[in-house]
Amino acid sequence: MKMLKISSLNDLVLSSMDILEPAPVDSDGKEREEVMQACEPVDLVVLPGLAFDRSGRRLGRNGGYYDMFLRKYEDLVKEKNWKRPLLVALAYSIQIVDEGAMATTPNDVPVDALVSPAGFSPISPVALKLYG
Repeated sequence: MKMLKISSLNDLVLSSMDILEPAPVDSDGKEREEVMQACEPVDLVVLPGLAFDRSGRRLGRNGGYYDMFLRKYEDLVKEKNWKRPLLVALAYSIQIVDEGAMATTPNDVPVDALVSPAGFSPISPVALKLYG
């Protein structure tokens, strides 16, 4: 799995599975920068999921790919002394469940905020300080 840097929604194209993904090249035809090799930090990571709770827990599809990437990126952030990006999950209201309603593991990285049809919900201290 690669995390590619984008700067606009126009950077996204429909994949063969009808999922919006970053195009492999930018509008100038240059290969898109991979986040782990970037010279500058990422400001925002938008995360998918099957379910979320109001404490920031995220249920993925059991591959752990996003959690592994986020742990590696956290190490890079510390190494480069960068500011940690805000982790935001997009959810339908029905995907937001009561705390304790889903199983998570210590390897699961919590999100800082949820965006749903009900609005923006800051969760972490960082998100609450910025948007609370």
